[in-house]
Amino acid sequence: MAAEDQTPRTKQASTGKGKKRKKPKRDKWGQPIPAAGDRPAVEPEPEPEPLEVLVPAPAAAAGEEEEEGEDEAGIYETGKVVASGLPYTTTEAEIREIFERFGPLRSLQLSRFPDSGNFRGLAFVSFESNEVAMKSLELDGFKIGNRFMRVERCRLAAGSKRKKTTEFQTDPKKADGCLSAYVGNLKWDVTETDLRDFFKSLKIASIRFAINKRTGDSRGFCHIDFEDDESLEKAVGMNQSELHGRPIKISYAVSNRG
Repeated sequence: MAAEDQTPRTKQASTGKGKKRKKPKRDKWGQPIPAAGDRPAVEPEPEPEPLEVLVPAPAAAAGEEEEEGEDEAGIYETGKVVASGLPYTTTEAEIREIFERFGPLRSLQLSRFPDSGNFRGLAFVSFESNEVAMKSLELDGFKIGNRFMRVERCRLAAGSKRKKTTEFQTDPKKADGCLSAYVGNLKWDVTETDLRDFFKSLKIASIRFAINKRTGDSRGFCHIDFEDDESLEKAVGMNQSELHGRPIKISYAVSNRG
């Protein structure tokens, strides 16, 4: 009887436990990971759409070229070139003769050493027209003595305005109360005494030369303040008169007041 009672208890215990169910695996977000058989088929990734290439319209391209042309015009001075690499013994007359082959000059400025006043091999040449100035670029590489001259367009100095008051296409009008005159195309060696002798019959209050801050040289022009309107009018009437063999420009000064 004892043996019979033990057998069924053993079977009952084995059937009651059963197999333990495995806990489903979860990802790091806590979501159940499906079994291999339950996973859906991997959908193929859609092909990327072709990139749309934008081609600028012809009108826009033309506009950009125009803007570039305007920027270039703002970089260079109209009708002006720079000649460098000249022998120090070159005279103003020789330089003028070389460039006047292309057309009449408006002005010629020679850069000089501030201590000795000797020519430093650099000249600024202004023509009556920009077209003639462009033709003079053919002189680039021209041999003078034992040196080859370099000729290029003259760039505007940093901070310079495109509309300059130092050189006028047309004479400026006289401002109310103006008693000052602009005098340009001066030689580098012209002094205040020379100008006072030139305008000796007029009443001069003061003379202000324009000086290159970097070199200390004269920039070839000045402003003269007169004591009365009569003196100013007579001075302007002397426009294109020669001083030291060069015709000088005389006009009403332009006010810098805003």
